[in-house]
Amino acid sequence: MRKISLLAAIALMLAGVGVWATSTTQARVNLPSGAQINPLQITMSARHLPVAHYDDYSLEYAPDELPDCAN
Repeated sequence: MRKISLLAAIALMLAGVGVWATSTTQARVNLPSGAQINPLQITMSARHLPVAHYDDYSLEYAPDELPDCAN
C-alpha cells in the first residue's frame, strides 16, 4: 500500500510539473486600443479614503524615566 501511495504521489507531482512547464504565461485578452488606466484620474477622483492615525507617545515619558520592559 505504501509503494502504491508513493508511486501515486510521484506521478501526481510529475503531472503537475508537466502541466506547469507547458503552460503559457501570457494572458490572451483582447482589449480595445484606447483602453488605458490613468493613475492621475484615479488619484484625483478618490474620495472618503481611510486616514491613518498614529498616537504620539514620545512625550509621555522623559528619556531618563522610561519604563523597564526587560521583565
